[in-house]
Amino acid sequence: MQHAIIPERQIQQLSDVIKAMSHPLRYKMICLLGRGEMSMQNLVKAINTSHSNASQHLALLQDSGLVLVRRAASRVYYRIRDQRTLRLLAMSHNVLVGPA
Repeated sequence: MQHAIIPERQIQQLSDVIKAMSHPLRYKMICLLGRGEMSMQNLVKAINTSHSNASQHLALLQDSGLVLVRRAASRVYYRIRDQRTLRLLAMSHNVLVGPA
C-alpha cells in the first residue's frame, strides 16, 4: 500500500498546531474553551495565572488558528475555532493515557 506524501506546507501547519497545543497551560486553556466561550477574565481565574501570561499564550493559540477572539465592549472572549481540535486532544489522551 502506497501512502501519499504530505506537502511540506501542510507538514509545517500541522507541526505548528501541535506545538501550540503542547504547552501545559495552553493545553489547559483549550480544554477549558472546549466547554464553551470564555472571557479573558474568567480564563485567567480558571488557570491561575497573570493576565499578561494568559494573553501571550492565547495570542499563540490564535495565531496558530486554534482559537477565535470576540470583543464586546471592554471584554475579550475566546472560543475554539474548530471542534475537531477537541477530538484530536481526546484521541491523544486516549492513546497516551487511556480512556477517561
